[in-house]
Amino acid sequence: MSRFADAMFRVRRRRPEKVRPGFMVIALPSAKVVYHPIPKVACSSVMSACVDALEIDFPPGEWKPEVFQTRKWDHLFDRPSIVAEDRPLPRRFDKYWSFAFVRNPWDRLVSCYSEKIRPDGDPENFINGVSRVLASFGVFEAGMSFERFAREVAQIPDEEAEPHFLSQHKFIVNREGNLIVDFLGRFETLNQDFDVVRQRIRTPVELPHLLRSQRGHYRDYYTPDLADIVGERYAEDIARFAYTF
Repeated sequence: MSRFADAMFRVRRRRPEKVRPGFMVIALPSAKVVYHPIPKVACSSVMSACVDALEIDFPPGEWKPEVFQTRKWDHLFDRPSIVAEDRPLPRRFDKYWSFAFVRNPWDRLVSCYSEKIRPDGDPENFINGVSRVLASFGVFEAGMSFERFAREVAQIPDEEAEPHFLSQHKFIVNREGNLIVDFLGRFETLNQDFDVVRQRIRTPVELPHLLRSQRGHYRDYYTPDLADIVGERYAEDIARFAYTF
């Protein structure tokens, strides 16, 4: 039995159901545009831009992505017309132009580690240095090395994965294997590709760079063996989106 499988057995009473992937989409009705967020692919920045495009009267200094991530601000906008959290999507979105962004899987995993394993994590979202969204897996620990983190993630199948390390194609590819978005931008060319989105929404919104992590180049985190392990874990993303290490 793998360490992950053993941990899942031990925490099953605390965590009886599988993680439900975050298949939220955000609509901009006036422009007939739909955004499919993929965690750890600039989604906080794009969500912030969506708040501005929707002209939601959001209090200055607050965390704009919370508009969609929680129901705390539902009094500011008509949530059912903007946010869809189940599949299949409402039929009113069928004629909307849709977009998403993808990221090099090796880089995305380093970003996940840098954000979710932190000794300075706030008590609201972290438990002893581990993000609450990862704590229930029972295999992630405060101060663990990236190699240990990556090896644990590699043992967790997409059926059990938390959205921050779930394979990216799971968000934007249907059961028939077809891409469900009209435009697929890349994190690596984010500003350039967001210009395409900006033209579609016909609103001169700015794209802030939120959750900027302070770390080195992603390749510095990998040994050849670890790169192969992560490459195998995200093989479909790598092939489908044409990424290389």
